[in-house]
Amino acid sequence: MKTSTSLFRTQFYLILLGSLLAGVRLAAEESAKTLQVFLFAGQSNMVGADAHPDRIDDYPMFKGAGSPQPDVLFATLAEPASDTFGGWGPLQPRDSFGSELTFARRLKSAGAGPIAIIKSAIGGTTVAFDWNPDAPDQGQKLYPRTLKLVRAALQELDRRHVPYRLAGVMWHQGENDMLDRRLNTNYAAGLTQLIARLRQDLHSPELPWYIAEVSEKGIWGMDNRHNLAILRQQQDQVLQADARLHWVPTSHLAFEVMGSGQPHYHFGTQGQLQLGEAFATAYLEASGKTPAVPSRRFRTAPPIKAGKRVQLFVLAGQRNMEGEDSFVSEIPSATGAGFKTLVAPQEDILFRYSLGGGFKKSRSWEPLGPMDFLGNFGPELSFGARLRRALPAQEGLAIVKFTHSGAQGPDWLPSGSPEARRNLYPQFLDFIREARAELIRQGCEVRLAGVFWHTGENDTYFGPYQKKYAGWMKELITQVRLDLQQPDLPWFISEQHPGAIWGNIAAMNASLHAMAQKEQHVYLIPTGQLPHGRLHFGTQGTLQLGEAMAEAYLKMPR
Repeated sequence: MKTSTSLFRTQFYLILLGSLLAGVRLAAEESAKTLQVFLFAGQSNMVGADAHPDRIDDYPMFKGAGSPQPDVLFATLAEPASDTFGGWGPLQPRDSFGSELTFARRLKSAGAGPIAIIKSAIGGTTVAFDWNPDAPDQGQKLYPRTLKLVRAALQELDRRHVPYRLAGVMWHQGENDMLDRRLNTNYAAGLTQLIARLRQDLHSPELPWYIAEVSEKGIWGMDNRHNLAILRQQQDQVLQADARLHWVPTSHLAFEVMGSGQPHYHFGTQGQLQLGEAFATAYLEASGKTPAVPSRRFRTAPPIKAGKRVQLFVLAGQRNMEGEDSFVSEIPSATGAGFKTLVAPQEDILFRYSLGGGFKKSRSWEPLGPMDFLGNFGPELSFGARLRRALPAQEGLAIVKFTHSGAQGPDWLPSGSPEARRNLYPQFLDFIREARAELIRQGCEVRLAGVFWHTGENDTYFGPYQKKYAGWMKELITQVRLDLQQPDLPWFISEQHPGAIWGNIAAMNASLHAMAQKEQHVYLIPTGQLPHGRLHFGTQGTLQLGEAMAEAYLKMPR
């Protein structure tokens, strides 16, 4: 009975493979395109650890992304201890999934196909041993196993007379090399060797690699900042030496948080979905296939006139200020006066932004409205709408937003982060200055009316940061006022929501209250009355947070 069942399964998969490859041949003949074969390789974040298929539809941008993709071929190591080729099959999530799902979906939507993906990734592996071509008997032996897998998969395409080309290697790895100080300073040499050897052994000397960042938003961004900085320096060496290598930033993407409130080691469900799109965007840009996304423009002239008085507001901070888990697509169903209209540009409010630590920036003044950034929005939409209703109509209203959801307290220090590459303060200050200077060049009378800040989420969880955070905020406030020559500049700090899971919330809020009581023109905005999810305010809470921020300004003693 077992033999007949096994035979049936074998026949079934042969029929399935035949139909898949026939479809690929047909698509290739119709579009005169060759099958684009990608290798996805690395360790646990490439595996897709802690990414759950049953949660995919929780994220509006990705509803349906977990459905099988029968038009995309997929092959992987049959099991962690095996090096056998298990055959081609349709791309679909298993018990977990990685970035390959949305990578393929994004490429197909851009017309870049047909597509095949080979995946070889095992958690906890190093370039120094597991991926080392010169150490084939050490660790997980991933280099020879990967090479065998790729060759077998390509040979099957050859047998089926399917034209193909190796289009790129998507790589996410480095955590275990980074953590070992005996290994981390040799990472550049090891990765360079791996890239060269794989190109040689696959007879593809021009094969591009797309190297994804180890996110600074996870726990390593705090308790291993120094080691993470070493890894980044090592990766930079490799990237600078080879024009066929491409960097894929990730610290602005969603990153999982444990039940304890500790930032995770893995992207998790939403992060993996976003990571796939990040890989796809990098590939399309390198291939010259990404259409330019035009900046939003005013229907008529911007509301800037010589002699006009303009109130300029600054919004800054991390996860919640950037707008994580607040989805533009959910705004029309939000409860609140006027919220439904916020999906449309607010033509009477000027807006400039720098998101993800400069990952996405406005080119000039735009009308306030949702930005094309991960499908999210922050409190600026309802904040601006509430102020516009309250401020005199003849006064101009301008908002600048500077955020990085992957940052922590040390990154904002005016004295500089210990890891200089992560310094945000000079960018933050220059962004405000340039926005103000541009309005002045247009002949406006500009008043910097206030800075609105949301308390850092990762800083709240991480005890060593929580204890220093109020002092760091005092330093930041003092230096901004000094550098902008506005000693009475009001600061409004919204509390960490008491229902969030970050930990140390009560202590964090208490320390900020104590600081505000001693500092003039510093105001704390309570948030406990607002809707809030497990980690973030979410759509409804973010809209109400923006209104709470505006009300705090309007009620400020004058």
